[in-house]
Amino acid sequence: MAIGTVEFDLSMVSPESGEFLAARTYTVEGVTNADGSLRALSIGQLVMAICLQRAAELETSIIALMEEMNSTSAKLENMTTIETQVLAGTVSMTSATVTYDGTSYTYKNFLVNIVGMSSSDVPDSASVSSSDFITALEAKMDEMNSFSQQKMIELQSLTNKRDQSYDMISNVLKSLNTTMTGIVNNT
Repeated sequence: MAIGTVEFDLSMVSPESGEFLAARTYTVEGVTNADGSLRALSIGQLVMAICLQRAAELETSIIALMEEMNSTSAKLENMTTIETQVLAGTVSMTSATVTYDGTSYTYKNFLVNIVGMSSSDVPDSASVSSSDFITALEAKMDEMNSFSQQKMIELQSLTNKRDQSYDMISNVLKSLNTTMTGIVNNT
């Protein structure tokens, strides 16, 4: 199967008279077989293919979201380190360093370029008396914690949707198996 867009029709013919009753065209994105049609697929195969495609898309979104959350956690960890150092005594914001995403940054560069704090909020050296800096840093940390909580809710939602796709696949397989077993037992 390949990725693409396919239109197919579902026509109904009266079993008694043989008359054409209805036709409807459906569009299914993301699922085709080798010749580009869906006619060779059973409804069970079609539902499974669509559910698998949906689950794969959700899995990609989940992975991206988890990477984003890991990045936010790493930023928060470094911000906590900076806050601890500042509260412990005077620290040079332009010479002390933290490592983020494999790169070493001075405290000031990290807070301005990676975290997004204003350069005017980050002094070149900070001490316990830098209450404005600590307040700005904690406000940014609170903002990032709120962001993380929102992303966690989004992650739970995506995970539930992915699980529903897999449940539907399981239910279709169970239904197909029950139908096939019934047919075999009746012959």
